[in-house]
Amino acid sequence: MKRERSPTPEEFEKLLAWLNSDPEEAGRMFNLVHSRLVKVFASRGCVDAESLADEVTNRVAVRIDKVVTSYSDPLRCCVGFVEFVHQEYQREEQKRLTVIEPEHRPTEELEKEDQCLTQCLGKLPEAERNLLELYFQGEKRVRINRRKQLAVELMLTANALRLRAFKLRKEMHQCLVTCLSQT
Repeated sequence: MKRERSPTPEEFEKLLAWLNSDPEEAGRMFNLVHSRLVKVFASRGCVDAESLADEVTNRVAVRIDKVVTSYSDPLRCCVGFVEFVHQEYQREEQKRLTVIEPEHRPTEELEKEDQCLTQCLGKLPEAERNLLELYFQGEKRVRINRRKQLAVELMLTANALRLRAFKLRKEMHQCLVTCLSQT
């Protein structure tokens, strides 16, 4: 994904001023907008929702002079940028996940991945490991129904379950990356 340059201090100040004329209130509004963006990306299954939210705010800040004239509501403006950033993220993830066929990959590489996966799953408490396995189990309608049942069993809303699974998946991803890089 093409990353936007960081906004200049002047651009960032203009963004804050657009959010609110009171600097303290503008900072609070910025944090509120940013946390909402994180939630949007997390609900879409993005592993690094915070950096994607940062990317949205950077893009808005860099284009602040144009967006102020086009949008009256800063939150709506940011949400407008979410779709583009999310599409770019999905394309990047698709490229990253397009892997060589397993039978063409070296056996040692596959064994190392299997060892790392087993090791990372072993680090999780049993309840979290079970939740992760059940959450991603099954195909299409079976998975949807299983997730509904799992939410009821755990006395969680669907969104709370989704966020918990997202956090566990992110934790597993970081563990796998660390483990695989140690070879």
